[in-house]
Amino acid sequence: MRNLSLVTILISCSTLLNGCQNSQPPNATYDLPKLVTLLTERTRDNLAFIEGGTFIMGDFGAVGEDGVWRPYFPPTIEEDQPHKVTLSSYSLSKYKTTWHDFDTYLLANDLPLIERGLSKTWERNPFEQDPASRLFVEKPARVTWQDAKNYCQWLGSLTDLPLDLPTSAQWEFVGRNRGSKNWIYSTHDGQPLSAHPELSERVHDTGEYVPVGSRLPPNPLGIYDMADNGMEWVNDWFSETWYRENPEITDPKGPDEGAERIVRNMDFSFSRIGMPESLPSALNEEWDSISEYTFRCALQSPIPLTDSDQ
Repeated sequence: MRNLSLVTILISCSTLLNGCQNSQPPNATYDLPKLVTLLTERTRDNLAFIEGGTFIMGDFGAVGEDGVWRPYFPPTIEEDQPHKVTLSSYSLSKYKTTWHDFDTYLLANDLPLIERGLSKTWERNPFEQDPASRLFVEKPARVTWQDAKNYCQWLGSLTDLPLDLPTSAQWEFVGRNRGSKNWIYSTHDGQPLSAHPELSERVHDTGEYVPVGSRLPPNPLGIYDMADNGMEWVNDWFSETWYRENPEITDPKGPDEGAERIVRNMDFSFSRIGMPESLPSALNEEWDSISEYTFRCALQSPIPLTDSDQ
């Protein structure tokens, strides 16, 4: 697990009342320049260079002993139809963005620190230190697609680097160890967790979300949590037909518009779903459930960071 730099935070005032929408967080003093400097340093250190290549994206399936090709997951073969994709080189964060990272962004931009519950929000403290909390500083931040996009582009403006969300093709290329057909699942070895009872038991026993990079081994590219710790936003609009209409493409970014953004799943390495900004709540027709998922940033440059800085 990566080491999060310890930052001295001076806090005074009363404790935030849990679930009280109008309560105010304690007054606090933060060394924001130091926080931002540490964040940009971590961002650079955590970028893993991914050499581009050509692969079959989507449900690449397999040929059986009878010589017949079959998809791995027939129910979604229409939207996950295999297609040839060529990617330029790029870099991807080894880790999902943490709450520590995201809270630094919010404070630096004077944005509200809130927690959501269906259609309600309430103020919260930054840099939550309780490991049991969903907002614990080392756990992955779960935010809206626009929040994730804004965060990556803000980091890009700070570092003068073309940082953004990865495309769906870039995510899948890494999740499958550079597009390998041996990587049916986006785990460290391409096999399901059930093939590793000790890892499966660890996931079962430690909850849905844990500190980033702490539970499962990285894949051969050094990337953590591709098969664990929450589904991830990517940059593309979702479409069931776009790849069928573009069966061979270089550096795809998906359709120009749509109603839902792609969330990369953790079932098969090629799984993806579309999610709108919000969904109606089953509890109350006047409430909406805001779509919030984890994410990581990508350096959209074919040059390794160490070389581009020279």
